[in-house]
Amino acid sequence: MKKTFLLLMLFCMYSILGQTKLVSVGLELKKSSDYHQVLPTVNSLTKEVYVLAGDKEKSTLVKFNSALFFADSLQTKKVKNYPSAIANSFSEDGNPVYYWASEDFKQFMAVTYNFKQRTTNSVFFDIPFTNETVLTSFSKNNHFYILSILDLSKKVKLYVFEGNTFAEKIFDLEIYNPKELIETPFSLSSFLKTNPLEVVDNEVFNPLFIGCNKIKIYPLNDKLLFTFDFNFSQTQILEIDWKTYEIIEKKFSQETLKSGVGKSNSFYHNGNLYQFKANETQLIISKHDYSGKEPTLQYSVMQNEVISFKNSPLYMQSGNYQPQEIKNTQKFLNRLKNKSLGLTVYKTQNDLLFTVGGTNEILSSGSLFFGTVATLGGIAVGVEIPSDFYSNDITQSVFFECRFDSEFKPKQSQFDPLAEDFISGFLQENNSIITYNRIKYKDYYILSYYDSKAKQLILRKFEDGYSF
Repeated sequence: MKKTFLLLMLFCMYSILGQTKLVSVGLELKKSSDYHQVLPTVNSLTKEVYVLAGDKEKSTLVKFNSALFFADSLQTKKVKNYPSAIANSFSEDGNPVYYWASEDFKQFMAVTYNFKQRTTNSVFFDIPFTNETVLTSFSKNNHFYILSILDLSKKVKLYVFEGNTFAEKIFDLEIYNPKELIETPFSLSSFLKTNPLEVVDNEVFNPLFIGCNKIKIYPLNDKLLFTFDFNFSQTQILEIDWKTYEIIEKKFSQETLKSGVGKSNSFYHNGNLYQFKANETQLIISKHDYSGKEPTLQYSVMQNEVISFKNSPLYMQSGNYQPQEIKNTQKFLNRLKNKSLGLTVYKTQNDLLFTVGGTNEILSSGSLFFGTVATLGGIAVGVEIPSDFYSNDITQSVFFECRFDSEFKPKQSQFDPLAEDFISGFLQENNSIITYNRIKYKDYYILSYYDSKAKQLILRKFEDGYSF
């Protein structure tokens, strides 16, 4: 009875915990909401925040200073052939530049916003992507990047956008064709073209399906990492230096199971590569120091043993229903047999939160309904999972959560909700919010959204854990 009352009390307090309204700006976006867009970004050098908010007819770029006070705004008319802003970068003099794309993603418009002169300047350019397959795009270090494969030469091309110009960098990955990592003679470029590729942000919480992808890209401050987990015995990594664009190859062996081959995957996080390997009789979680200076650490569990380092029950989740508990390790391993294995790592204030398990199929992060994350902290206070959180592509997942310190030693910690849980609960309670987006800012998150009732652009702060 006491536990039920506590959960009810926490749920009632949910909307006021872990979040603070930072600033609001009067702004009216015209109907229809199908054309509404809110696209926030942070200048990594000045810590100024910019939010582009637009409807079918116009867009407004709102500037907030590093203290998150309103500073200024500039408004422009929409150009018909460029319906959506896709990303941004910054010019050499620090002016924000937003990129707009045509529907076929071949024509681009770069709009530079000069707040000092209160002017905007538009530059148009085409990228036909002839004999190319676009793989993904991402932003890092005030730059925007598009990654593609050249179909004829099987080389990788990286488009680097800075201000209203862009450069092209071409890499030959065929020399790194992992012949010993695959059972059939596919090339590395073929893998990139035919398999899902996930861009991972180490600063934010990543759902398990992201960790289950076999190809991941990690845009870091000083380098770009490609990780490949097609072979059960090792992880292959290609590292591209941002300054020289030199490629370095690294390989990290997976731990050996006592019997059988099993499945495996990896996740890079803040200087370490974590690997997860399992079959019907055993699971292993290991940590490799990416620099190779420290020894590899591992935890191994057999099917008849209890996973001593887990901080949650073993769970199975089908569709949008609440997770159901799995009784023991053997049943958990059996449930993993038809899953794509993976793990994710997230740094909280006090430890590293691991989500370990598998999913039936892999979704791109673009298909995820943002703002709804099935974390155990969120489950504890009753966060409802909307029916559109999962598409038909993901029907079932099995997982558990565990916490480690910086030295990879298990920690017994309570499951406080994450900022993502608070964001999810806040969005569920406010049906006037249709258009929104979030960014990591310093050690917390900023949810930028348009409130159709208040006719305001609002920035709200969300933190991990309870804030009493």
